[in-house]
Amino acid sequence: MDIELSVAIIAGLIFLNTIFVVAAIVRLMKVLGEGQKFLEMARLQLAPITHDVTQIVGDIRNIVKAVDKEMDKVGDSLTAVRDTARSLRDFESTIQERIERPLLDLTAILSALVRGGRVFWQHFAKR
Repeated sequence: MDIELSVAIIAGLIFLNTIFVVAAIVRLMKVLGEGQKFLEMARLQLAPITHDVTQIVGDIRNIVKAVDKEMDKVGDSLTAVRDTARSLRDFESTIQERIERPLLDLTAILSALVRGGRVFWQHFAKR
């Protein structure tokens, strides 16, 4: 009787084990099916995203090329502005040398003449 009971218990445990294994396999099949659906959906959405990213990269490349071309023009413009500023500074120096100094000398001479004239007239006015 012990052997029959042991065999019945072992048979019952094997039956329960088989039920659990079958349930686990069914769940695994469901999970794998959902994973396959997810991968298919991701694959379908990946193609448009890849296309959009390719277009964006192309647009960025064009923008960088345009900016690179314009940088030369900006550099030339900055050089021209710098040269113009130097020319203006040189012109100002030339004006100061050619006009300001002679005017100061002329003003000094006129001032001396006016003072001399005053002294001369004051000298005659006192007599």
